[in-house]
Amino acid sequence: MSKAQKKKNPRISVVVPAFNEGFHIYENLLSICDSLKRYSFEIVVVDDGSNDDTFSESKRAAKKHRNIRPIRVGANAGKGASLFRGFEKARGDIIVFFDSDLEIAPHYIVKLLAVLKEQDADVVAGVKDPIANRFPAPRRLMSAIFRNTVSFLFDLNITDTQTGIKLFKREVLENSIPRMSVSRFAFDLELLVAASRFGYHIVEVPVEVLYARKGGMGRMNFINIFATFTDTLGIYFRASFWRWLEPGAGTKFWMIVFVLGVFLAGIGFAKILSPIILQPTLDRVSYIIFLRFIPSAIRDPMLAITGVLIVLVSLIQLNKSLLKAFARKDRGDLAGILRK
Repeated sequence: MSKAQKKKNPRISVVVPAFNEGFHIYENLLSICDSLKRYSFEIVVVDDGSNDDTFSESKRAAKKHRNIRPIRVGANAGKGASLFRGFEKARGDIIVFFDSDLEIAPHYIVKLLAVLKEQDADVVAGVKDPIANRFPAPRRLMSAIFRNTVSFLFDLNITDTQTGIKLFKREVLENSIPRMSVSRFAFDLELLVAASRFGYHIVEVPVEVLYARKGGMGRMNFINIFATFTDTLGIYFRASFWRWLEPGAGTKFWMIVFVLGVFLAGIGFAKILSPIILQPTLDRVSYIIFLRFIPSAIRDPMLAITGVLIVLVSLIQLNKSLLKAFARKDRGDLAGILRK
């Protein structure tokens, strides 16, 4: 490829988080370089507070290949924090998040770059190929539970949020990262939720993952699994209608009144349409609550009409709260994202 052709290509920044990967980080970084030799690229490797020789081995690789830029974080802050730190230093138009263990082969970066161009995508995410991949049973079970939970809560158009290779146009990360709160295990999910809320075009590509870690769960122990699901519920709340609405005491009051109105209207119409047979204890309580001391010809229509009026009044009040919410300025979190 000529120099003129390379200049036309967008510069690619591969951000590689690394924690205690010293035993193979040198070879892995050079392998990534070899896969991208046809492109204009840089590799920003972020040592996330490792207590082995990850950083020194990364610097050794940088002496071998000038496109490698090692960065060190003093204390372990999590994979997400490392990726975001690497993005701050990255200079590319296309940002690649790529795991340092090379359980995903580097040639997939090239494959995902082609998909990004062919489909005019804003985000291309690798997803585990269900046919090619063979994980231990505990890992498969955990992944299945998490994927189904994410699908149920967020309705994203992607089947797997946690695979360790993702490509982004720079604009996506510039808009999405400032709105994020999670920096460890569920950061992928929050990032994709933010990108989806902005309306960016997200495409998934099946990749083969060569699981090589010891044990059935790798680095995912019970504490990490619990933290992941806790973070997922937190993301759901921050991206939810409830968080966007920010209901105050008045709004919550009218929500309760609305439910009461539906209840009273239901009782009134039910009494009109059919007799209700209650047990003796409930019968005594309902004597007062449902105004049974008033003749039924008057009482039942009155309950129905009162319930309908309460529902209408509460809906009017809730509508005022919704209008105020629509007028609220974007606060810069997941709940405030407006589509492009």
